[in-house]
Amino acid sequence: MKKFSDDFLFGISMSGFQFEMGGKELDENTDWFKWTHDKRIINGGLVSGDFPENGTNYWELYKEDNKLMEKLGLNIVRIGIEWSRIFPNPTFEVKTKVIEKNDDIISIEVDENSILELKKLANLEALEHYKKIIIDLKEKNIKVMVDLNHFSLPIWIHDPVNVNLYHKGPFGWVDKNTVIEFTKYGAFLANELDEIVDFWSTMNEPQIVSSLAYLQPKSGFPPSIINEKYYKLAQKHQAEAHCRAYDAMRKYTKKSIGFIYSFTWIDPESPEDNDVVEDAKFFHNYHFTDMIFRGDVDFHIDGNKKFREDMKGKTDFLGINYYTRTVVKKYGNKWKIEDGYGYSCNGKLIKTDKPVTEMGWEVYPLGLKNIILEIKERYNNPIMYITENGIADKGDIQPYFIVSHIINIHEAIELGANVNGYMYWSILDNYEWPEGFSKRFGLIHVDYDTKVRTCKPAYFVYKDIIENKGINNYLLNYIKYPYNLEKE
Repeated sequence: MKKFSDDFLFGISMSGFQFEMGGKELDENTDWFKWTHDKRIINGGLVSGDFPENGTNYWELYKEDNKLMEKLGLNIVRIGIEWSRIFPNPTFEVKTKVIEKNDDIISIEVDENSILELKKLANLEALEHYKKIIIDLKEKNIKVMVDLNHFSLPIWIHDPVNVNLYHKGPFGWVDKNTVIEFTKYGAFLANELDEIVDFWSTMNEPQIVSSLAYLQPKSGFPPSIINEKYYKLAQKHQAEAHCRAYDAMRKYTKKSIGFIYSFTWIDPESPEDNDVVEDAKFFHNYHFTDMIFRGDVDFHIDGNKKFREDMKGKTDFLGINYYTRTVVKKYGNKWKIEDGYGYSCNGKLIKTDKPVTEMGWEVYPLGLKNIILEIKERYNNPIMYITENGIADKGDIQPYFIVSHIINIHEAIELGANVNGYMYWSILDNYEWPEGFSKRFGLIHVDYDTKVRTCKPAYFVYKDIIENKGINNYLLNYIKYPYNLEKE
């Protein structure tokens, strides 16, 4: 048996926008809501045409869903709070003490008076509803990690249709004022919710937000334009926002504060491609995280680093999201992603012998162990949580996916990695951003018309793992049969 320690936390992760809507209470004040409803964006093929208001409806059905989480035996749940629900209108008028140096925001003070002014602007009904959701989980003996920002921004911070069509703002993370407003939001929630929250995460997958928005215009992520300068500014401002929120929240909480990043393991296609692997790793995995762990800011991603003491070490843990690897090939003096592996199997010539998910992603569990061990060495073995790891399929591969990835986590821990928990993505089928409802990641199937929940086979496999705090011998063969997930 692959046994985990008694204090290892098994859980699931959710977000706000993807799960909450589907009932009477809509949140129309986000960039993603406007983006997914705009006919020009739909007709351009950037989004599916599915609307989030037809979704899972966790907002109203949370008690039913939390019972299913309790029956699963979860130790921890990561939930997302929607900034736009808490502050549907601008908070610019609330003044804070901001210190800038050479166009860098190095300090933001959110004092008690600012908190009081923010409370006058907040949607207190939404705040109370989030409290009810968290308390209901806590009453079921489930720890709660609150993530402040999972992709979506208030429309008064970011209007992606304006940016896409007219090159006008508001510009979201491209605008450094978003750093200030986010810091206010984080401090406010820390003050209001700290008694019932166990862990805080400032943001989820900042590099995905930046790269898909400004480097991959066909990704469907708002605003879907090519602008390298905007990409770099969004990266920098998100890192600054995390650090400034970390400082401001620390005044109102003693709980752990971290951030969540999407990592991909990088393999060369052939030995001749080895010398570009480190550059690809830096771009995909460490450009952002180096800013926070080391204080090293490489704005142009060209090796010219600037050290910032105000950013170094501003995290108590690292949330690791992992889905698959990336295979790169040397292209002149640079690198390019090779089709047929990792994220690039959808509709392409598949060069791997591993199964491929309905998202077109290769199932590659060894990459998770590799990433964990590399982070262990790079950042002096920080506290780590696997905060997302999941698969979109009809339920056939899902049990094997879960077992094989958890085994790799166990092996990394045996090698000394400081991994304290695993959170599967996700408990329920939900709104998969530009893909809409076509991709199902849930342990529980959702009929979007009736909202009826039905547990998939993987729900019971994961339940077995949680109850036994590890993988029993009768599940160990899941990494070998039938999908050959044991080896490279």
